[in-house]
Amino acid sequence: MSQIVSLQTARVRSAEHLQPGSGTEHWMRRELERSDPEQWVFDAIAGLPHEDFALACWSQQPNLRKAAVKLASYITPRWPTEDGSSLLAHSIGEAVKRAKAAVDNGEVFTGRFVGVYLYGLTLHARDVARLSIKGVDRFGVLEHWRPFSEPLQPWASRLGVDTLIAETVAPGPTEATVEGIRSHMIVRVSDPIDTGYLLKHAAQG
Repeated sequence: MSQIVSLQTARVRSAEHLQPGSGTEHWMRRELERSDPEQWVFDAIAGLPHEDFALACWSQQPNLRKAAVKLASYITPRWPTEDGSSLLAHSIGEAVKRAKAAVDNGEVFTGRFVGVYLYGLTLHARDVARLSIKGVDRFGVLEHWRPFSEPLQPWASRLGVDTLIAETVAPGPTEATVEGIRSHMIVRVSDPIDTGYLLKHAAQG
């Protein structure tokens, strides 16, 4: 469920009333609605060094593609890493790179292969924890998105949030916060069997 924050009981009537701070971006919901998580995932791997390997992985293990699509539904292509690049592309690239390394090392059994892929896909939880997402709903109430509580674009649509405001958290997230968010990531993007593979065969990468 979303957290509703009322500032001194006053209702904020539009996103323009919010004062952007440093490290603030505005994402328009209508732009996110022009595509979907499936397409975001394929766009994210386009041109990557291991694009062909990723497509082969997803053909043989559709669950791994589904995990990437689920991640995309939560962070969208707009979520940045610390250097400003797409976190979605970075996370998928990390997952595919680690899966390929496992194959190259002869670690081809399913548990290890799936585990290292999911480890890479959820490795950059700190980049998720770096941002807070909020927006003004259809009633003028300021809403805060709780990480991995529900997919981001449907959350905005449900509440009538037209502009998502992404702000860098200051000070930065604690290790406990990062670990908590990563745990939520794993639960949200993976099924119980694949989560078991991650914990048993790739807990440390």
